[in-house]
Amino acid sequence: MQRNTFVKAMILIALGLFVWLFFPFLKSFFVALLLVTAFTPLHILFETKLKKYPRTTALAPLLTASAMTFFLITVLFVPILFFVYYIIAHPTELYAIGETFYKQGIHLLALAPDSVSWLKKPLAVLSEKVIENQEKIVTAAVTGFGNGVLSIMSALGDMIMIVIFFFFLSWYRRDLTLAITPIIPLKRSIRSEFLLDMIATTSTGFYTLIGVAIAQGLAFGIFISFFDGYDPLLLGLMIAVTSVIPIVGTALIWIPIALNEFFGGHSVNALIIFIYSWAMLSFFIDNIVRLIILQQLNHLLSHGRKAINDFLIFFAILAGLTTFGFWGFILGPAIVAFAVTLLRMLRRNHVVH
Repeated sequence: MQRNTFVKAMILIALGLFVWLFFPFLKSFFVALLLVTAFTPLHILFETKLKKYPRTTALAPLLTASAMTFFLITVLFVPILFFVYYIIAHPTELYAIGETFYKQGIHLLALAPDSVSWLKKPLAVLSEKVIENQEKIVTAAVTGFGNGVLSIMSALGDMIMIVIFFFFLSWYRRDLTLAITPIIPLKRSIRSEFLLDMIATTSTGFYTLIGVAIAQGLAFGIFISFFDGYDPLLLGLMIAVTSVIPIVGTALIWIPIALNEFFGGHSVNALIIFIYSWAMLSFFIDNIVRLIILQQLNHLLSHGRKAINDFLIFFAILAGLTTFGFWGFILGPAIVAFAVTLLRMLRRNHVVH
């Protein structure tokens, strides 16, 4: 008995030291692990295809890990990096756009009808304060921009670590699974159920996010190509990237474009852009299309098993994005899968008995 207690204590101490040593990388490791879980269906499909050819059988794990990593970088990180690069490389243009909106807003205020005259006085006072503290506002904006750049650089460092962890976890996925699974003190059926639920739910969340981003990017890119002065490819990419931002989402892109048309004297264009963007992006794709994609993927990846409720995964993605930010799209469904699987095990008396 004492020997077993000593062994357990040593295991806990070793785990504690391991966590302490790699604590700065735990978030990146955990996100990479969940991404590997989400990529499992594609990983298995790709590796199975490679093993059909004798020449690639031995290199199948390495080639599959390389292909999955390339796919991750292409689909997830390249658009984000391009979006961040554009913001950092064009600070003066962004400032000029903000200044133009401010001046146009003041001009519209002067032309406002008498029915909204009660707004003129507080807005005029606000305008005077802005002019009086212009230097302080600019300084604060520059400082905020600098802090934002530092935060972005830190996030880029996290992305690099995630890619590295993702590659090695994908490469040694089978070896790690065979090494860790036997030491988990649960029945084999329970372990399999838990693993399948985690794979199905995290995969559903990830592929749904990618599908919605692509749908919104294409819908807006094609639409904006009918208006002069805009780059459909760039704006479609920006819409796809901002689609994962909680609450505001794609409105960060299409509202300034609609305002730009309005201030430029093209009121009809502004109205068309506003109505289409809200109806197509914020309502139809973000709600109806998202739910349809999620439902189809959920049943497809569950392989005939009882799938986790579609609406539960839907709200898990939204809650994850709101709570954890960008990585919430995979953390939210993973937490839900973990909780639901535990409840199923308790209900079936697997743990109690």
